[in-house]
Amino acid sequence: MALDKPVHVLVAGGGLSGLCLAQGLLKDGNTCEVFERDADPRRSGYYLNINGDGGEALRRCLPDDLFELYQATSRITPERSGSFVLDDQLHELSSQPHLGPPNEGPDRHTGVNRRTLRQILLARLGDSFRAGVAVESYEEDADGVTVHLSDGSTAHGDVLVGADGIRSVVRSQRLPEVQVIEAGIDGLGVYGRTPLTPELRATLPDILFQGVIIAADSHGSRALLSAFQPRTAPDVAGARLDPPVELEAVDDYFMVSCSVAPGTVVPRSRDWTAGTPLMLREAMAAAVQNWHPAVAALVRGIDLDTIFVIPFGRLDPPAPWTASRVTLIGDAAHAMLPTLGMGANLALRDAGKLAEQLRRAAAGDIPVVEAIGIAEDDMRDYTYPFVRATMDHDHAFGGGALERIAHAEA
Repeated sequence: MALDKPVHVLVAGGGLSGLCLAQGLLKDGNTCEVFERDADPRRSGYYLNINGDGGEALRRCLPDDLFELYQATSRITPERSGSFVLDDQLHELSSQPHLGPPNEGPDRHTGVNRRTLRQILLARLGDSFRAGVAVESYEEDADGVTVHLSDGSTAHGDVLVGADGIRSVVRSQRLPEVQVIEAGIDGLGVYGRTPLTPELRATLPDILFQGVIIAADSHGSRALLSAFQPRTAPDVAGARLDPPVELEAVDDYFMVSCSVAPGTVVPRSRDWTAGTPLMLREAMAAAVQNWHPAVAALVRGIDLDTIFVIPFGRLDPPAPWTASRVTLIGDAAHAMLPTLGMGANLALRDAGKLAEQLRRAAAGDIPVVEAIGIAEDDMRDYTYPFVRATMDHDHAFGGGALERIAHAEA
């Protein structure tokens, strides 16, 4: 049944895909309610690569001035772009361009500070965003979906979108057969942020500023390095809008993920003590002590307050399901390893494609369930090949250069 009226969408999860979808719905004249479990919506985060998929989804969903704010606060455009594999002395071994649609020009999509992008996506949502309230279950009928919330209340909408991450509550009910597969990436998982001072910048080779860098030695140690230098300081750029958008100041930095010395036990986050960040930084420094001095300096310079651990996981692509008024986007639908830097970009793409189809449903062009089915088919066709590619990290990143390093002294 075609609606020929605004679609009211319930969104479980206030991450990047859920917020991007909310912006797109409101831009099209639809309505939404976003329910985010965290009481404090200002999640921290570091550098996030943005390619044509993610950037063009932001263009489609954001109002023009917020899209321009995203561009203004993105990473400065490097001379080269892509991902690079280096050895432990920072000699380039291989490179590959960023995946996705064409992405050229002086203001091409590069990368963002994740927290800044989230603040932009939250701008002007007002009462459409509810923090500290989570979707716990739902009931679907011919007229819509009713969700049961963690505060004991309910909400009703035409559509429910599970954008609630890899351990999605909505997916557990919609597709209970799909289970999370715990899957680490050898040598990576501990992250931190190193302030990029002028003094440090002067000591670093230019290759480190050209894109996403993985460096590795023949003993299995690895480092993931990404520089973030915005085109315009976020707080300055946000203040220029009318009305202004309040963005936190962000100093230039390097995101650093690094192996730890053999034998180091990385405790679960809930078991950390005040001394855990220092222990981890020292273990990271020990793992790269014989590397190029620039890598050692970046590791030693990590701000202890920024260190955290990411437990990686993924989903196997499930068989196609029958469309209904309940759908999934982002990690809830296709969580993948960060091998290709595609996870967030594909999540944003999901949001843009779903917003477009729901615009058609609101206009009365197609029934709402058919609109959702079209978006789901597009997601499966486009996204699942990337999901499968990321399962082999060493082969996918840099065309197998990491494998060649590992076997160099075998």
